[in-house]
Amino acid sequence: MKKNIWPNKDTKIFFSMSINPGNTGAKLHNSLFKILKLNSIYIPLKIKNNTAAKNILKNFNFSGCSLSMPFKESLISVIDKLDKSASDIKSINTILNKNNKLIGFNTDYYAAIKILKKTKISKNKKVLLLGFGGVAKAILKALKDLKYKDITVSARKKRNFKKLTICKNVKFCKWKYKDKIKSYFLINTTPLGMFGKNEKKCPVKESFLRDVNTVYDLTVNPNKNNLQKLCEKHKIKYYSGVYTGYLQGIKQFEIYNNIKLSKKILKKIGLKKLK
Repeated sequence: MKKNIWPNKDTKIFFSMSINPGNTGAKLHNSLFKILKLNSIYIPLKIKNNTAAKNILKNFNFSGCSLSMPFKESLISVIDKLDKSASDIKSINTILNKNNKLIGFNTDYYAAIKILKKTKISKNKKVLLLGFGGVAKAILKALKDLKYKDITVSARKKRNFKKLTICKNVKFCKWKYKDKIKSYFLINTTPLGMFGKNEKKCPVKESFLRDVNTVYDLTVNPNKNNLQKLCEKHKIKYYSGVYTGYLQGIKQFEIYNNIKLSKKILKKIGLKKLK
């Protein structure tokens, strides 16, 4: 790929759609395009609503698209085919345009499997999962597939909870009672602690953390949010959503380009695959 002719008419276009886009995905994908000398570009788009998002998917010539909330569930209706994990979760964050057919994937699930294995937490320990959006469903499927036995979900809404097969043998707790649950492993998939308007908010009270051993915080925040600060204060193991974002992004890149990234390539962008 010659620098002086890029981008051009043959450039493959990838993009993300979000109400509040960041630059993490663009940095990751464009760095890999450059290293691998691929005639491709990745652009984050700020999309206001589902109508605008659907119009883009139906009318724009693109190679791949990544989705943030609230599009992970609402755009399934325009997808031609779902891979197995996305079908079970009923949520997608990755769209591949293959031969003019849109195929939906969920790489949040892939990242969750990697992180959950790394924690090495006993499958008998009590898990509290906060939130029940698209990311939460991916985490819940990962927990179930890894045979965690004691899982409670707490969210403001219980919509469709009983309808999903991944919710079988999973308890539900109303949001206002979540701080009364003694948990060993806390997973936060809510936007509380995310950069922006929710950055200073914390999903649980400090007193709740006295029984917690490990926190998996899916918020994306380059700064330390209040939950991370409390974990450091009380010496609680903390896994950041920032690294999770990179893991799911790596899987996205492999899906988009039908390749397997080597450890050598990942080291060039400062990342290593988890075992």
